[in-house]
Amino acid sequence: MAARNRQADLCARKGNGMCPSGRPLDASRGRTDDVGVSAPIAEDPRTLKFVHTYGVGLHGTEPGADVHDPRWQRRQIEDFVRFTAEAEELGFDGATLTEHHAPLMTCPSPHLLLAAAAGQTTTIRLGTAVTVLPLYHPVRVAEEAGTLDLLSGGRFELGLGRGVPKEALFATGRNLSPEELNQGWTEALDLLRLALTERDFTFDGRFFQVTEPTTIATRPLQDPLPVWLGGSSLDTMGKAAANGWSIMRNFGSNADHREALDHYVKTAAEHGHGGTGANLMIERFVAIGESEEEAERNLDSLARSFGRFLSIYLAGGGRKLPETDAEFHVGQSPEDTVAKKPNRPAIAVSGTPDQLVERLSDVLEETGARRLIVELFSSKERRLFAREVIPALRARWEPN
Repeated sequence: MAARNRQADLCARKGNGMCPSGRPLDASRGRTDDVGVSAPIAEDPRTLKFVHTYGVGLHGTEPGADVHDPRWQRRQIEDFVRFTAEAEELGFDGATLTEHHAPLMTCPSPHLLLAAAAGQTTTIRLGTAVTVLPLYHPVRVAEEAGTLDLLSGGRFELGLGRGVPKEALFATGRNLSPEELNQGWTEALDLLRLALTERDFTFDGRFFQVTEPTTIATRPLQDPLPVWLGGSSLDTMGKAAANGWSIMRNFGSNADHREALDHYVKTAAEHGHGGTGANLMIERFVAIGESEEEAERNLDSLARSFGRFLSIYLAGGGRKLPETDAEFHVGQSPEDTVAKKPNRPAIAVSGTPDQLVERLSDVLEETGARRLIVELFSSKERRLFAREVIPALRARWEPN
């Protein structure tokens, strides 16, 4: 069955010719070819787009589970693959996952999991948020990105980040200084760009050398392949803008995100690229309920999962929480409803559908972003969010 027909069938089951997220069956959000491949996330600034990320391992509900048990780990991986199919059915524009090298987070190899997801989906965009680039040779990352784009029929989007401090040490046995990490990061980005866009390239850097003319074995179907940089500094925003890439952020206030977007747009223009709010994706954990009481219970459940991860992550004193990755932060929150409560992530928002429409509208208004990356922690919550929140936000923010 063609991808477009499968999606239409899924949406038709919901009635009224609409997907649960309010997307019309005519797919006016953009199809790039006759087989129904969805348009890149950053395409079309007139629209709002919603990406659902997934912390593999965080969503397990088994009390007292042994996170080192391979059978438990297998269930987490299978749950992720099932999640991507559900996210597609619900009309989310994209599904991503993050890379971590720590107990409970069963996703040290995100590209392998996305390869499995590519075989179970047909239209939804699939991406990393993020691939930890310093742990790999950039040419290898480029080839795996190309392979994933081929496997998915042109639906892959590559998110890149520096990763969590000390994870490089745990994963590779090498502890780089901040200066080495920064130089290696810059070199890796330059080499990755060459590998994705050029044939017969060479490279001569401190950390990476490609001495013979080289062309990657698996080139992406998309030209250019969509790339997102995750980070908090204006320097990272500038690197993305100069390359014509997009940015994803979770650390900082809404005013910080607005400043980052302004810097990004200005730098992009200086390098001949267009930049808009569609190139900025803001992350939020979301707890939703039909009532405030239900939303509060769901937020408590989210906090318990998050607290369990933090306790395992910090066990033994070998790791410290990263200062500029808000996924690890608790305490003061963008929303007063989740401030000053134990283990509640700082980027969490909660409430009824109507309350979330208002709170997420504030995020859009104050940051200028037109892309949201959210994480909900149950299928019931995802369905409620897709049915009630996404259509209301689109009705409010998209031009008629």
